[in-house]
Amino acid sequence: VERSRGLGDVYKRQMLDWLNQNGALAPFLHGVVSGTAITIAASAAAFAIGIGLGVALLLARMSPFAPLRGLVMLWVSAIRGTPALIHLLLAYYVVPPLLDISVSPLAAGIGALACNTSAYIVEILRGALGTLSAGQVAAARALGMRHRQIWRYVLLPQVFYRAIPPLTSELTILLKASSLMSIIAVPELATVARNATLQSDLPLQVFTVTACVYFIILFCLSAASRLCERRVSRMLPHAH
Repeated sequence: VERSRGLGDVYKRQMLDWLNQNGALAPFLHGVVSGTAITIAASAAAFAIGIGLGVALLLARMSPFAPLRGLVMLWVSAIRGTPALIHLLLAYYVVPPLLDISVSPLAAGIGALACNTSAYIVEILRGALGTLSAGQVAAARALGMRHRQIWRYVLLPQVFYRAIPPLTSELTILLKASSLMSIIAVPELATVARNATLQSDLPLQVFTVTACVYFIILFCLSAASRLCERRVSRMLPHAH
């Protein structure tokens, strides 16, 4: 037992020495924490804004006003038909000069990712809405509920419940797409990794650690999604 424990300690020291390379990666290992925090915070903010935009776009998409529906379809087609990288470049280099405003790289990155994910979220929500029975709306109207109340208390809770798995997938895609913010110098995880690679010339170690961090974040997100789905299913036992 003592011999195996000693071998384990040796392997740990060797692994740490391989990762750190006599302290060459120390700045990167310190920057991983701040880079990860920025990645998570920016992705969460972009997703929250995207959810709000997605709901607004869904309401507009279901509007009886044809031009409004056409604008939503145009927005969705334009966003989904162009790369997220282009959205980031437009948000930082084109939109602020046109509007004569000053925008930080982080704010531009969050705004671009929010607009990008909103086009996918509205389609996810629309698909979930299509699985609901039309009789629920008729029943709500028979009870005297107004249009806003029907959306708030009847439709949207069930839509979000049914959309939890695809929304989780969209959030994981958004988290990985947040690495594109490095193109506009946002100091998130991918930017920290790129700078560390240039400074230390140890790309294998740097990107191994970076990949592990992304994996841990996404694994925790998937576990939280499953927990949320179970809890919501207990609150809405008939939403199947």
